[in-house]
Parts: sequence; structure tokens; C-alpha cells
Amino acid sequence: MKSEVFSVYSDESGTFHCRYQTIALVSGQEAMLSQLRKLLKSALNRYGVDEVKFNEIGSHSPKVKAAREFLHHAVRKFARQVKMRIDVLVWDTQDSRHAIQGRNDLANLEHMYYKVLTYTARRWNQTEWNFYPDKNSQIHWGEIANFLNRTRLEHPKSNLLTLFKSEEENQLFQFRSVEPSDSLQEPLIQLADLFAGMARFTREEGEQCIQWLESWGNKNQPLLPNLLCGKDELDETSKAKQNRFQLVGEFHDLCKQHKLGVSLRDKKYLWTPNPTNPINFWNYEPQNKYDKAPIR
Repeated sequence: MKSEVFSVYSDESGTFHCRYQTIALVSGQEAMLSQLRKLLKSALNRYGVDEVKFNEIGSHSPKVKAAREFLHHAVRKFARQVKMRIDVLVWDTQDSRHAIQGRNDLANLEHMYYKVLTYTARRWNQTEWNFYPDKNSQIHWGEIANFLNRTRLEHPKSNLLTLFKSEEENQLFQFRSVEPSDSLQEPLIQLADLFAGMARFTREEGEQCIQWLESWGNKNQPLLPNLLCGKDELDETSKAKQNRFQLVGEFHDLCKQHKLGVSLRDKKYLWTPNPTNPINFWNYEPQNKYDKAPIR
């Protein structure tokens, strides 16, 4: 068991008003994440922007360029070398788990946080963590930490005849520090926002995104505005969508180039067939008929 304390940074997208809702985690050893933070801050300074958020990717060129640089640093310099993980959990509020009367969206969000945090910690095989979520006053972060700290690193073994358990099986998570943080001051939370936003965007706009990317084809060719709005001149909304399509396409190309196993075209949204990969888009599916969201 390694002795380092690891850190995880998080943000959400789509809560509580969208059909598709997401949580993104950026995790790793703090020394590695500190290096990435410096690169992200340099990108913000270079383009003269305070913050990068997916829902602010529009026609403002500096923010688009900063977002692209964020993704290049994350993929090429860190995820490719497994110096960090990015886990994105996506759920559909119209599936059989969520389309129930009296659904408690806040409790469900907290439950989804528990799911993705335990998954990430187990993938790293680490018990000791610092957790820095984006500020959200509605979420009971202390309760999430208490649940996590009563959870074992390893899943319980099914063999009830086992007389001796390994030390590793008895290890409980220790989320020592839980500090809601301001994304404006923390670029790693901004990076989590980008991934949460891309995941939700492709669930909502995936079909059109694929059409646009296929029409775009050669990056040296003019883009096709009438695929978006049927006019010669793009309005601001269409420019924003076009830049988001392009950002998703460039990110997917980066993942292909570095063999990170992120798929887009198969299902027309971002997903990772092998969830052990360092960039993991986990599109949640109900496990059985009893898997239901909490109710009020």
C-alpha cells in the first residue's frame, strides 16, 4: 500500500434541471496534480481569462483556446502517462432508475458522488484522500465523507468460509480533508467542469456533433455553417455550438492518438469501453429492477 495522500477535484453539469446529469473527478497524487495546475494557470494567463467552463465556450476566442490547451495538457502530459485519472459519471433522469415519482435529486446526486468517488479510489488502490469539490451549498459534503470513511478499499469477498482477511481488505477509506472550493481559484476544478460539460453535451447533441465532425472532415476546409442554422451567417448560439463540436472532436482525436480508448462515434456520445483507462466516461445504466434513485 502506498503511503502518499492523493487528491480529487470535482464539478458537476446539468444538476438539477437537465435530463442528463454528470459528475467529473480529476484525481491523482498531489505532486502530479500540482504540476498540472501550474500548466493550466499558465494557459489562463496566456489567454487573459480568469476561468474556463464548458458552458462558457462560445465565440470568445481566448476562452476557446484556453480550453483546448487545458485538454491537451490533461491528455498528452498526464493521462497518457497515467499521472492522473479523469472519471466522469453520467446518468439519464428518464431511465428506469430515475423516472420515478418523488425522486430526491439532491440525495441522488450525493449517492452518485459516493459511487464515482469509491470507484476512483479503488482504481488508484489508495485509502487516504483530500477532496476538493466545487462549491455547492446544497450538498452535504460531510455526510458523503462519513459514508466514504465507513467503506472498505476492497469489495467484500463472497466466500463466507474465509477465516483470515488480508490487511488490504480491512483498510477503510480516509477522506481526511473535504474542502468545497471556488472554481475561479482552482484550475483543476475548471478542468473537471470541462469534462463534465463535454460528457453531457455529447449525450444531448451527439447525433449533430457526429454529423458536424464528419462534414468538417479536413480541418483545412471551410466549416459548414448551414448544418447548424441554415444561414450564411452564424449567430452567436451557432458559433458556440460549432466551437463545442470542434473541442469535442479535437479531444476525441487526442485520445485516439494516444490510445486512451475513449469512444465517440460508436454510441454517438463519449464513453470508455474499458473503465480502467485513465480517462473514463461511465454512462450509468440501472443494474437491476431494484436499482432506484432515492425518493423524498
